[in-house]
Formats: sequence, C-alpha cells, structure tokens
Amino acid sequence: MSIKSKIKSYFKVYESEDTKAVFAQNEYESNRLSAIVIIACAAILIVSWVLNLFNVFTVSQVRMTIIAIQGIIELTVPLVLFFIFKGRKRWLKYVMVIALLLVCTRIFSVLNHNVVLIMVLPVLLSSRYFSKGFTINISIVSVFCLAIASASTVYFGLIDLNFLPRFEDGTTIVINGTLRESLLAAGVDLWAAAGKLMMNGFLSRLLVFLIVSMVSVLIAVHGHKMVLEQSEISKKSAVVKSELNTATQIQNSMVPNIFPAFPERDDFDIYAAMYTAKEVGGDFYDYFLIDEDHLAMVIADVSGKGIPAALFMMASKILISDRAIMGGTPGEILDFVNKRICSNNVAEMFVTVWLGILDLKTGKVIAANAGHEYPAIRHGSESFEVLADKHSFVVGGLEQTKYREYEFTLRKGDTLFLYTDGITDAHNAGEELFGEKRMVEALNEIPDGSPRDIIGNISKNVRSFVGEAERFDDLTMLCVKYFGKN
Repeated sequence: MSIKSKIKSYFKVYESEDTKAVFAQNEYESNRLSAIVIIACAAILIVSWVLNLFNVFTVSQVRMTIIAIQGIIELTVPLVLFFIFKGRKRWLKYVMVIALLLVCTRIFSVLNHNVVLIMVLPVLLSSRYFSKGFTINISIVSVFCLAIASASTVYFGLIDLNFLPRFEDGTTIVINGTLRESLLAAGVDLWAAAGKLMMNGFLSRLLVFLIVSMVSVLIAVHGHKMVLEQSEISKKSAVVKSELNTATQIQNSMVPNIFPAFPERDDFDIYAAMYTAKEVGGDFYDYFLIDEDHLAMVIADVSGKGIPAALFMMASKILISDRAIMGGTPGEILDFVNKRICSNNVAEMFVTVWLGILDLKTGKVIAANAGHEYPAIRHGSESFEVLADKHSFVVGGLEQTKYREYEFTLRKGDTLFLYTDGITDAHNAGEELFGEKRMVEALNEIPDGSPRDIIGNISKNVRSFVGEAERFDDLTMLCVKYFGKN
C-alpha cells in the first residue's frame, strides 16, 4: 500500500459513493453539535470572566480579560464559518474542533483545578464524526495542549502547596510578583515545585485522558461501522420496497380493474375492489364471461399474509379461471382446482372460495361455497340479507373433498354482494369487530345504489369504524346488479 493510500485509509470516512451522502449528512449533524458546544463554551468563558471580575476566582484580572477576549474571537470564527457554509464543508470539522480545543486549553490554564474535564471535550466531540484518524489526531494535539496548559498554570496560575516542602497546610495559592519574590527569598525551589506539580498533576490527568481518548476512538470506529451497516440495510430495504411495489402492481394487474367492466352490456352492472393490508395480499376476486350468457363470479381468501399468500393467490386464481373457461359447474371446477393444489401443496396453504355462475338470460345462479363468507342478497325493493348457504371444506385442505352446489335466482333489479372476512373481522382500537350486522346495515344505507356506490359506502364505513387501529386483514368486495334481458 502506498503512502497516499495509507493516509486515505487513516482518514477514511465513507467507503464508496453510495455511502458518501450518508456520511456527509452525519458530518453536518456533527458540525451542528459542535456549534452548540462552542456556544456553550463561549457562555462558560464569559461567565468565568465576569465572576473573576468580582473576585470569585483568584486569577489576574488582566490575564483573564485577555484570555476571555482571545477565546471569544476564536469561538466566533468557526461559528461564522458554520453559518456561511451552512455546516456542509468537510474541512469545517477541523476548524470547529481545533478552535474548541484552543479555548478549552485557555479555560483550563486559568481555572485548572475547577475544569479538569473540559480538556476531554474536544476529543469526545471528535468521535461523533466517526473518523478514526480525525479522533486520533485531535487526541494527540489535545495531549500537547494539556501539557502546555498545565505548565502555564505553574508559571501564571495556581500552585498546590502540597508540593512545596516548606508549606504543609495543603493550600492552593496564586503566584503574583510579591509572592514569587517571597517564595524565592524563603529558599523555595519553584522549578522543583513545578516539576512535582507536573509529575503528580499532569501525568495523572494524562492517564485519564488516554483512557478517554481510547474510548473516543472506539466510538468513532464503531460509529463508522454502524453507519455503513445502516446504509447497507437502507439500500437493501429500498430494493425490497421496490420489489414489493412491483409485486403489488403485478398482483393488481391479475384481477380485473377496469370499470365499467362490460360497457356494451346493459343486462348487468358489476364492480369490485381489493385493499391489501400489506403491499401484497392473499385476497382476490375475479369475474369473466364464460360465454355470452354466463358470467362467472369469484371471491376468495388465501390463508396467511404477504408474499406467500400472494403467490398462492395467483396460482389459485389462474387454476379457477382456466378451469371455468373449459366449462362445468362450480362444484366440478372447485373439485378440479382442489385436487391440483393438494397434489403439490408443500406449504400446506389453503384458500376459501365462493364461486357462482350467473345465467344472464334467466338470472339463475349456481354456486359453491368452499368455506367462504356468506353472500348478501337484495331482492327488488327489499333490504339486503345474508344468505346462509351450504358450506364445503376449503380448497387445498383435503384432496377427497366434494363441493356441494346450491342455486338461487336473481330477479330484475336484484343485487348480489360478495366479500372476504376482512370486512366482518375489521376491528377498532377497542378490539370490537365490525361484524356482519354492521355490514348489512351499511349495505342498506344505499340499497338502490350502483355496485360502485355500495362498495364505496362499505369501505367508508369500515374505515370510519377502524379509525386509528392497525388494519390487519385484506378487504375485498365484489358487487353485481342484475337487470336481465330486455
């Protein structure tokens, strides 16, 4: 590896162009955090300055004033740059953290015994940028600044008398011109005392500082890794979402969804709708003309949810429609489909189906119900009522199942409504079910409405009932109104 490559690896931030935007946003957020910390430190510096003017601290007022003014200027520069460039330049982190480090050094040099931990602040802040090299460099510079600040306190700031052999009361004093001359006259070796202070004060702080630096580097490394992992997860999630959207489009295209469905026909009107709880679902409906005089109507609900149910739904729909086109009664059609599914049903899924064939000349309906919901029928000017038909076992459950058929007749003006259990099993936040009774009441709100209006009204009632509760099941409805031949 070349020196240039090693340097790039040392300061590595983003791994590829795919993650560049993620780390750029992270740097902006980190710069914003740095700006907040800088403002806080400026406030600390100003408060310390004011308190020192009132002799709360024992630092020379002239020296404190100079340091405060210098510190405020140093903090103002990165803040101005942050707002000018809106926190978006990569080099801003160096300006902001180093400026903060310099100010922390100044604060530490005048308030040594009160603000020991302030020197670790720039290092901790640097770890938020998730660059190992940046954090290591700030840590190294901070060690030098810590040493300079510690030495500065010896000459200009505070001396702990525990390190002066002639004084044993352990008091902390401020060196000024008169006191310095007194100590020298007393034979105190100030450089020896300074050396002891540096050894006992600086080195002990350095050990703590190194521990904090190691933790900060680990935070930077793991933060960097975490961002990469999250970026990868987001990328995969986007791919999955795109695939699910495609699956939704495919599934929606599997059911007839162009209305009016048969604009050239005036002997019946039909409408259907399917609302999936997830991107794809297991419900389906279908309708098609077997010939000019016979309309097949199908509504079904596959066990399970999501992609497995959607795949099973498409296979079932194709089998039912293909077999129905070949002719035969609903019982025969379901018997064929059941045997085909049971012959290779590794997933052990099943589907409930209501299948009816309407004779458009006479209004006679031959139907078979494989474990599905009861249909609802309105005759003439009467109200909608549920038809408790004869059930057979579900499709895909047992290969030997025989499907019973039954008949009823639609007269001119009659309406047939088919649905899945997503309607009756819809529940609100109180776990109360919408139920069959509410469904019938909603049907009878506009009994003379068109199939589109009836389904729209049912959907509105269910949504209003469910409210903010999570919708768990698919909602599928099919409605046909029979007018008969003129």
